[in-house]
Amino acid sequence: MSVHRQWFCSCRGKKLELVTDPYVEEDSLEPTCPRCGASPSSDPKRTISYVDREDHTD
Repeated sequence: MSVHRQWFCSCRGKKLELVTDPYVEEDSLEPTCPRCGASPSSDPKRTISYVDREDHTD
């Protein structure tokens, strides 16, 4: 069992899952919002949130 963290941004009122785009930030695989560009480490409007989900693999 492992935990997977899903990141979301609510910059426009509705939660959108963040995506990891290695072409945008070559040094970091940090997820970013495709709408506003916020990330977990750069969130000036405080619109980033996350949910931890458990992966059950038998």
